[in-house]
Amino acid sequence: MLCNEIKRALRYFLTKAESGYELRDTTDTPHFYHVAMLKELHRVAKTGEIYTYHFTILRSIMEKTATFHGFSGLGEIIKREPDDEVGELHARYVNLLSHGNHSLFEPVDMMEENKRIFRKILNNLMNNYRFNPKLFP
Repeated sequence: MLCNEIKRALRYFLTKAESGYELRDTTDTPHFYHVAMLKELHRVAKTGEIYTYHFTILRSIMEKTATFHGFSGLGEIIKREPDDEVGELHARYVNLLSHGNHSLFEPVDMMEENKRIFRKILNNLMNNYRFNPKLFP
């Protein structure tokens, strides 16, 4: 967002490498951050290393996806389940679990039920909005 405001700013992304961290030039790929975060969410969903702050990242990606596709909010892109009478259960999970004081530096493990719902919401997002399958083996 800052790079968009500062029109000629250099664009870099901090990534974790085997030898520590490195800055990568993203001038040609301004949305690389979102793809990198989605790859991280995909990884934690597979490994089970899901912490409360991952819902915050998921919410951010869903908001950007909704905006990109012309929706007014993330609730409009969340798949509604047949057993959800109101059609808002998963939206409530995302809202509730993404609005906490969740620190990346003091991660809190989620309950198994919340992990299951996190995976379901993430999988529905990835199935309903096509992302490059080569990035998510």
